[in-house]
Amino acid sequence: MAKERPVILGHRGYRAKYPENTILAFKKAIEYGADGVELDVQLSKDGALIIYHDDNFEKITGDNTKIIDLTSKEIKKIKNGGEPIPTLEEVFIKLPDYSYINVEIKNINATEMAYNTVKSFNALERVLFSSFNVDALRILRKLDKDLDLGLLIEEKEMVDQIIPLHNELNFYSINLPVEGIKMFGLENYKNLISKLMELGLHIVIWTLNDIETLKSLDGYLDAIITDNVETIVEYYN
Repeated sequence: MAKERPVILGHRGYRAKYPENTILAFKKAIEYGADGVELDVQLSKDGALIIYHDDNFEKITGDNTKIIDLTSKEIKKIKNGGEPIPTLEEVFIKLPDYSYINVEIKNINATEMAYNTVKSFNALERVLFSSFNVDALRILRKLDKDLDLGLLIEEKEMVDQIIPLHNELNFYSINLPVEGIKMFGLENYKNLISKLMELGLHIVIWTLNDIETLKSLDGYLDAIITDNVETIVEYYN
């Protein structure tokens, strides 16, 4: 069981209060006590590593053109709640160099470039690469046998794949959804987590936003991805 307080990561930054996946949201997460942030990496038409969750900007522009079909110059004109859409490089330039970063690969074609970018900032030691896409994690493992990899789990069916995939890819963490409590029932979920912890895996939970749920899993978590940075930080303070 996790001994000290879990690592606290702002989900797409401090998402409850600031435009998600922006430098502002990332800086505010850290300012309010998070250890770092979780962010999503897409790829532009001209090969820029774009930080945005969806594969298009429809939510903010009404236009469903895919990010992969837009140039970085076109993306520069788009604002998310008044904030620019950042690139992965900007994250490492503008965030303090003690920030822990969970880089989620959304577009598999961004994988190798994202790795090289993080490496160019000498930041591999403070980055967890995660993905739902196992092939992205395979690419990363081929690039670096020591890299911290996290397997993102959403579907119940994927749980049976965890151990065989861990044997293949040597994960650092399993990134489990808070919905697992409903999916499995709390006690079964805690049993699953205990089994994974016995294998030396770290448990990252997403997206945990309330104290009641946190209390029910306290001691079973190595890291918490949250929209509500202050709520979770204050609980541990």
